Amino acid sequence: MVEVIGTNEFEAWYLTLNEEDTRAVDRLVGLLESQGVQLGHPYTSAVHKTKYAIRELRSRGTSNPLRIFYIFDRTRAAVLLVGGNKKGDDRFYERMVPLAERVREPYVKEQHH
Repeated sequence: MVEVIGTNEFEAWYLTLNEEDTRAVDRLVGLLESQGVQLGHPYTSAVHKTKYAIRELRSRGTSNPLRIFYIFDRTRAAVLLVGGNKKGDDRFYERMVPLAERVREPYVKEQHH
């Protein structure tokens, strides 16, 4: 089992989800919690065009293509940075990758103190 931590930004997004999307996110987070770094495709993949080792959880089988950006911190806990719905958003990664990086930076800095 891997500890899963949600940032304030992730939690704020999570609280806006409808019931179907909440169930999809809960299932993905449960997989991450049980499998940790062993969780693979199609549930997770590396995020491209980021300066950090950021990964994404990917929902499947729901009406919304949800993505949850996360990292593993130095204790190997999974840290859920931000989430979003990429449905109809051609600039999703252009918007979300910088946001995930901005949320990651203070978290990691705080961990090193």
